[in-house]
Amino acid sequence: MNHRYLAFTLALALASCKNSKSPNRFKYTIAKDSNLYIQIYRTGLFETSTTAYLTDSANFSLKLGTYDDQTGYIDCKVKGDTVLSEEKQYIFDNNVIQADTMKVTCTTAYSLIALKKLHNFE
Repeated sequence: MNHRYLAFTLALALASCKNSKSPNRFKYTIAKDSNLYIQIYRTGLFETSTTAYLTDSANFSLKLGTYDDQTGYIDCKVKGDTVLSEEKQYIFDNNVIQADTMKVTCTTAYSLIALKKLHNFE
């Protein structure tokens, strides 16, 4: 019995370690300013979460974060050399999304020059 539990736990761990940027998990791409793109992938054990990556396709790919499509999303604004990544959550009232209401829960700033110099592909 103990071996079955260990095998099940190991299988679960291996399944959750699948490459989140594999082509079969790709959902869509959002084009932004300055030849930047946000690539969206399904992630998680049952692919119920979403992970967003910021990329210029040639110099870098940066993981912006993971979120639930049902409750929010991640967006970016480009201002000169600075990219502002905002994680936004829908505001609910009695389990109903309020029209045109979003709350920014996290903002992160990145330098395009620094990202291009790093040549980092996550």
